[in-house]
Amino acid sequence: MNLKFNHIALRCKNIDVIATFFIAVIGLKEGFRPPFSFDGYWLYLPKNKQNAIIHVFGEEANFNGFVSKTNNNGLFDHIAFSRDDYSNFIQHITNFKISFYENFVPDSNTQQVFLKGPENLTIEIDFTNP
Repeated sequence: MNLKFNHIALRCKNIDVIATFFIAVIGLKEGFRPPFSFDGYWLYLPKNKQNAIIHVFGEEANFNGFVSKTNNNGLFDHIAFSRDDYSNFIQHITNFKISFYENFVPDSNTQQVFLKGPENLTIEIDFTNP
C-alpha cells in the first residue's frame, strides 16, 4: 500500500473570500478543477501543480447526498488521502462494517471513496486508475 496526504476540503459561506485569502495572503495558486455540479476552487502550492491541497466549495455543495452541510463540523468538511490498493481497501473497510459511498470525479480517472470516522469525521480516499 502506498498512502499519502491528498487534501483538506472547506465548506464555506463565501468561496470567493476564502479562495482570495489563500491566494493573496498565503500564496497558494488557483488551478485545474474538474467540472463538478457546484462552484468551487482547487488551490495548489506554487511549485506543485499535480495535487490541489485545499478544495473550497460552498455550503450548497452536495456529493450525491453523502457529504452535507448538516453533518460536518463547520468550515472543515473532510480530509482526503490517496491510496493505490482499491480492492484491498474496500475489503478492509467492509471487514470493519464501515459503510461507504463511491463517486467518480468528472473528466478524470479518479474514484473517490467516502466514509465516516469517529465523531462524524468524513474521510475521502482517492484511487487513480492508470
